[in-house]
Amino acid sequence: MRRNRKISKRKSVIGMHAMHFGAVMLMCVVVVILNLLASSSCSQLMKSIGEKDAMLQAKREEFDSATARWEATTSADNIDRILARHGIEVSHPRPHRIIRMDANGRVIPNQRSVELALLRKRNSPVARLSVRRGGRDSRN
Repeated sequence: MRRNRKISKRKSVIGMHAMHFGAVMLMCVVVVILNLLASSSCSQLMKSIGEKDAMLQAKREEFDSATARWEATTSADNIDRILARHGIEVSHPRPHRIIRMDANGRVIPNQRSVELALLRKRNSPVARLSVRRGGRDSRN
């Protein structure tokens, strides 16, 4: 009678060395494919970044041009010229009448013009009218 014998791995059709070699080759193919996919993705991202960088540079040039136009328009000489064209005559305030303020709307301290304004206010003979809290006159 014949017995079923176990087939040993040493006597298998494909040897262990060939299986290891096949696994290593398969891993190499997978790594190469992943590398190609990553390279393609990176090149697409680099192209997109280049386009956005060119657009940013164009916007910066446009902004610089608009800023230069605005500064030229708002220069004192140009404003005087525009006002004269429309028949408006404006004189600039005397230096002791200019009060400088910071970005938050507070008066910058130690200005001669502020000291003069406070002195004029103290010496003013005109009484000030008070207005009710709602900002409306009581005669309404």
